[in-house]
Amino acid sequence: MMFATFKAKFNLQRFFTGEGPKPTPYILTQRRVYILPTRQGLAFALLLFIMLIGSINYSNSLGYFLTFLLASLSVVTIFHTYNNLLKLHIGPAICKPVFASDEACFTVRVNNLDQHNRFSIGAFTPQKLATTTDINENSLSTIIIKHHFEQRGRIPLPRFTIESRFPFGLFRAWAHVQFDQTQLVYPKPSSHTTLPVKSAGLAEGKKQLDSGTDDFKGLRSYAEGDPLQHIHWKSFARHHTLQTKEFSSTTSNELWLNWLDTTVSGIELKLSQLTRWLLLADKANLSYGLRLPNSIIQPNTGKQHLDACLKALALFDHNYHGSHDVTE
Repeated sequence: MMFATFKAKFNLQRFFTGEGPKPTPYILTQRRVYILPTRQGLAFALLLFIMLIGSINYSNSLGYFLTFLLASLSVVTIFHTYNNLLKLHIGPAICKPVFASDEACFTVRVNNLDQHNRFSIGAFTPQKLATTTDINENSLSTIIIKHHFEQRGRIPLPRFTIESRFPFGLFRAWAHVQFDQTQLVYPKPSSHTTLPVKSAGLAEGKKQLDSGTDDFKGLRSYAEGDPLQHIHWKSFARHHTLQTKEFSSTTSNELWLNWLDTTVSGIELKLSQLTRWLLLADKANLSYGLRLPNSIIQPNTGKQHLDACLKALALFDHNYHGSHDVTE
């Protein structure tokens, strides 16, 4: 019974990896902050030991005084380093969607509710080192964490370590932090640089946009070969210049990006190709829709529409593949 209680209070895994995903804000309590000497601290301790041996050997009172003075200062440093992290409120993180294999930067809020400043607060993941920052009393600051996500989908945010070596670098206080938040990761775009020709509305829509006869678009200067019925005669009577009426029809100017039109095999490769098509269609300001085996997104334009389509690709469920294929 006593051993079980001791094991519950002292969990060695928490020392190396923390407590796992936790709700935000993540408060750095005494049980979550650890402190140990740095290499400089160990070298300093060795120097103090040598000074002590020399003082004993030569019965040097001044040596005793200097040795114990420096030792007392190092003990005080322990409390300053430890308190520099204690009671900080970490999180939540602000995460923007990224593409797989791209470097993601998520902003972590660090809130200092105490009446003293915090100095040289840094954070890092096993991949990247974050910039350190100072936090004034009763103020909020942010730390940028960088990380690479290789898979698409909703991926849990990585564990990171927040640390401080203030004031002299003799001791390092740290805490492992992991939020119960996820990062939305889009599929990595393929290297394809052309849109599918097969999809309905691409060529026809462009043609009708230039020479449609449904909706009045405006007037332009007369060009040789323009139909006589399109000449704006009232403008000619008024200004004695020939102008031609333009019409447009955008009803068929819709590009469908279809799962069945992809030219590669494999689910992830198809999603990668569709991702590239979405980016190309958005860059061309086309009205496009998306057809997947498990969902259909109607044609539209704009950033919100692009984000909705990319999100559908990121969260595409493999279990739907093969039984709910959509045909044109």
